Amino acid sequence: MFRFEHAHFLFGLVIILGLAGLYYVLRRQRNSVLNQFASSGLWSSLIPSLDDKLNKRRIILWLSALALIVIALSNPQWGIRKEKIEIKSTDIYVALDISNSMACTDIKPNRLERAKLWTESFLRSLADDRVGMVFFAGHAFLQSPLTTDYGSSTMFARSADPTLITTQGTNISDAITTCMDNFPKNEEAQKVILLLTDGEDHDDQAMEAANKAKQQNIAIYTIGVGTAEGGLIPVRAQGMEDYKRDESGKPIQTKLNPTFLTQLAESTQGKYYSITQGDAIIESIKADVANMTKQRVAERAYSDYESYFPYFLFPAIILLVLEYLISIKWMEKYFNRNPQTLG
Repeated sequence: MFRFEHAHFLFGLVIILGLAGLYYVLRRQRNSVLNQFASSGLWSSLIPSLDDKLNKRRIILWLSALALIVIALSNPQWGIRKEKIEIKSTDIYVALDISNSMACTDIKPNRLERAKLWTESFLRSLADDRVGMVFFAGHAFLQSPLTTDYGSSTMFARSADPTLITTQGTNISDAITTCMDNFPKNEEAQKVILLLTDGEDHDDQAMEAANKAKQQNIAIYTIGVGTAEGGLIPVRAQGMEDYKRDESGKPIQTKLNPTFLTQLAESTQGKYYSITQGDAIIESIKADVANMTKQRVAERAYSDYESYFPYFLFPAIILLVLEYLISIKWMEKYFNRNPQTLG
């Protein structure tokens, strides 16, 4: 199969043919004028600077080189080259806390919206790694299985809302277990859980679940959402804005628990970050993921044409060098010995 990859460059050949025709016409006109005064055998004696043969050779070399360069630019291609590319991936689950405490506005616009925005930024940074989504509060559920369809993952992240779960709380152990249950059973490949939560009112089994995750070669990176000073939890009751209250009617103060989240991450050789670190978290996590043992998830075959532009470019360079050499005075004797080679 043959084609020119950039066929529009071939219009340059038309210009080169036009230049060749123009040279032919002008040369004939000049020779006609000179013939009126003397025969061609006397031109070199009457006009020493006129070397018609040399000029003709230089023009032929120039135009031939330009034609070859034009063909090289159009990149002639023959045949089809087939290649197989192995795609390796690190599997990542984003476990997003959607409990009521994530509605706190101690960071703007609120904890949950900030976590969703960060998740979208993280998804945009991915290339080949597979990512899944788990939402949790009083219990956890799988929102999206592992996929490289980052568009759908982004859509699921945007849909996160406390109303998706009726059981409130911060059941981190269930979130970790749900992620573990949905990872492929491959003990060699390292896997990652990104846990976005305020870490408040966590269950007692969270550290136990983290230890099990470590045994399965899973690293947990915790991203604290909120501030240590905390804030109140806004709710809407009977059409009015209010704050979540305890049994005595006192507004509940929610605070980030960075100490627990740090211990949880370090128990699995992961790391703890504050979401206020923004995109720096993404760069740090991606650097760690790049050094992890990945698993082969797909093998794709690509077909492409073989390019042959060098076969035209190199002769063009040789012709240009030759044209330069014959224009040098001291080289004339070498070329005049074999005029039939160029004339």
